[in-house]
Amino acid sequence: MKVIRLILVFFMVPYWASAQFSRLRNQPLYDKDELHFGFHIGLNWYNFTLDTKNLTEVNDVYGVTSEALPGYNINIISNLRLTEHLDLRFTPGFAATVRNLHFDMEDPFTSERRIITRQIESSYVQFPLHLKFKSVRIDNYRLYLMGGIRYANDLASKAKVVDDNLFKLQRHTADYEVAFGTDFYFEYFKFSPQIRASWGLTNLLVQDGTTQVSALDGIRNRAVLINFTFE
Repeated sequence: MKVIRLILVFFMVPYWASAQFSRLRNQPLYDKDELHFGFHIGLNWYNFTLDTKNLTEVNDVYGVTSEALPGYNINIISNLRLTEHLDLRFTPGFAATVRNLHFDMEDPFTSERRIITRQIESSYVQFPLHLKFKSVRIDNYRLYLMGGIRYANDLASKAKVVDDNLFKLQRHTADYEVAFGTDFYFEYFKFSPQIRASWGLTNLLVQDGTTQVSALDGIRNRAVLINFTFE
């Protein structure tokens, strides 16, 4: 509940500020420009979608769960105006994230059943491409929906490292993303809080023959991001 309240505050504070000046239309020709630039910073919670095998047929593994930990991202924005209500956005950037995989399994050294955790760090150089669908502008704000795809290269990937104590992910990944938010027009800039969700298209599992990998058929990214855009 605290997270939901915090999100609502982030979205409503700019609205209240904009409402105080609703009679003054800030930057009335802003959306007429064919091309403009900006940046966004944000928080991310990357997690996994796990495709597990029938664990009754897998030796020594009884269950697998994933845990999302907070990360951060920063992106540069290039926005191309296509129509009055449609933009094309290319937002290359960097994202850092950490995730945990918890395996309920037998310890290979003691044969005791316990939870073994593998922490996975990712450092993505990413290249998202989105279409942004904008509502009619009302005074100094407008709503929008956004969708598209993202390619990313994980600089922290250990896919080729020989170490049975690591859980490895493939270096290259592709995701599809959807987002919604609000553009707030101020005197000298536009501010846009945004919530984005992402689902992986790429199976990231590295078949290295380890016991943990034997419990899975596939593993894909999924994420929730809160971004703050300045243009």
